[in-house]
Amino acid sequence: MSTAPPDTIKQQGLLCLALFAVAYTAQTVSPVMLFYTIDLHLSTTDLTLFFTVYALGLMIAFLAGGPQSDLRGRRAIVLPSAGLLLLAVLALLGAAAWGKPMILAARFMQGVASGAIFTVGTVWLREMAGAENAARASMLASGVMALGFALGPFVSGILVQWLPLPETLTFLIALGLVLGALAIFHALPETMTQRRDSRIQIGLPPGTARGFFCYLVPCGLLVYTFTMLSLIAFPIQLGKAGFAQIYFILGVSALLVQGFAAAATFWAMRLGPARAAWIAGLCGAAGCALGYLAVQPGGWLWVLPASAAIGLANGLSMASGVAVADKLAPSQHRGALISMFYIMVYIGYSSPTILSLAWGPRTMEHGSTIAALGVFAAATALLLASVGRAAIAGRLTARTAPAQGLDD
Repeated sequence: MSTAPPDTIKQQGLLCLALFAVAYTAQTVSPVMLFYTIDLHLSTTDLTLFFTVYALGLMIAFLAGGPQSDLRGRRAIVLPSAGLLLLAVLALLGAAAWGKPMILAARFMQGVASGAIFTVGTVWLREMAGAENAARASMLASGVMALGFALGPFVSGILVQWLPLPETLTFLIALGLVLGALAIFHALPETMTQRRDSRIQIGLPPGTARGFFCYLVPCGLLVYTFTMLSLIAFPIQLGKAGFAQIYFILGVSALLVQGFAAAATFWAMRLGPARAAWIAGLCGAAGCALGYLAVQPGGWLWVLPASAAIGLANGLSMASGVAVADKLAPSQHRGALISMFYIMVYIGYSSPTILSLAWGPRTMEHGSTIAALGVFAAATALLLASVGRAAIAGRLTARTAPAQGLDD
């Protein structure tokens, strides 16, 4: 595969702007989902389903989107995906009238479209930047998307908490952003100048299994498992503890989580991927400990440091995982391995529903869930610092002579 287009800084900036718009749209719905759950008298499990069906769409897109882009090209996948995202936002505009079925259908479409854009867009930006700047471009993509994830729910939280017609205003803003992203994707050039005639690969590229299971799986689970506390558990439990401004605190929490996640991507560049991953686990454990204090009566201010720590865990693990996936995979299978990593990321995103099915429908309403996730984070940090680090060190040594690249 040839991936050496003479792309300019301007084109890379435009692609970053489009990725930001898609990420903003993906998470701006979070306060609205909580609003619908309360307004339509739905259960906490229904709220978790609104996030999980989105994650299901993402995972389907990750299975096919990356490999398809390896075969057909980046632009050929991203452009129609942006069109599907436009339809999803229009469907969300009608969700208030149609209720739960429309919400689920729209969120699924949004997941499919966003998943393809996130994973293929990351590879697209990497190829625009060229081989020398590939790893930095991958981390930049993660940072830009984290900024979108931060501002989307923060703005939406303000709209839902204090303005009339919150769902309409939220989705009108998203509609404008998606239209802008669609125009950008249409204008950008393809970076794959050759097509492969072989069948696409769905699954792990040859020789990457050990690195995937020992490193990318635990690293991926760190990204959103704790972030979902800020979107579901924190506002629900704060409401039960007597805090009234739950939509706003959801937005503030998400802003802090994703804002610190964006900052952490640049910190990860200095740490190196192997160090960044296990430090992410420790940050997740600290966030859970602080979060447990936050959901006690009168403890809502603890949400702020808890969200910051969770954001560091999010950003460090995402940047580390993308960078390692980029190094482990041969160029013709890079999209496939990054897609598999993102599947693990969004299994963590689905953790509220998984926990609700395993422990009962009120699982996200109890502080013990936060404590248990803290123990999980600490155990994952230990795994990544030992077995995980050894797995990717061996693989990278086999691929490239200098082993010091692991932490550079």
